Amino acid sequence: MSQIISIANQKGGVGKSTIAFNLGVALANSKHTVFVVDADPQGTVSMWAKARTRHESNKINPNITFTENPWTPEEILKLAQPPDYEFIIIDCGPANNKAAKATLVVSDLTIIPISPSPLDINSARSTIELIEEGASRGATKSKIYLLISKKIVGTNLAKEARDTCEMLKLPILKTEISQRIALCESAITGQSVLEYAPNSMAAEEFIALEKEVKKCLKQS
Repeated sequence: MSQIISIANQKGGVGKSTIAFNLGVALANSKHTVFVVDADPQGTVSMWAKARTRHESNKINPNITFTENPWTPEEILKLAQPPDYEFIIIDCGPANNKAAKATLVVSDLTIIPISPSPLDINSARSTIELIEEGASRGATKSKIYLLISKKIVGTNLAKEARDTCEMLKLPILKTEISQRIALCESAITGQSVLEYAPNSMAAEEFIALEKEVKKCLKQS
């Protein structure tokens, strides 16, 4: 039975695609079979996946598969009877309620990335309200966690963001994803940071996230 993880936030620019892509590879590196669904009309994950095949330096992990193009809400809903993968990760695009609702219906775990900005923290409320609306109708049963994303290393913003997130009264993952040069460079090549810079701090953050996510799913 597949475990379905959605990476969702109604606001763009909070690192959803980066998280979906790198979390997927981290799970595949732990010998899990993974299917990453691009549900963002911008097609960022699909674009990165295609770039992977054009670089001979990339050692493609056979445990991970990506959608070739962004999926429609109708295609996402078919995951209610999921294909044979241990984990399915859905990168949900911003400001797309129909796709977001379809994603939340099929998800076991929803991660809401939030960057250390008061505006981003406030924008997360709309995503939370969407999930709570679905839960009230019995349409969604997804467990929800907040994730500090795009943290600027060496500043107090992440701590302030965590303090503010506590006001949302949802669990916050201990792992934090930072803005790092290796993470930006890896995306250009279509590699995850675990492939591009396996010994980097950025890679360590996604290894920690992978372990924490699996723990959350076991507790759900």
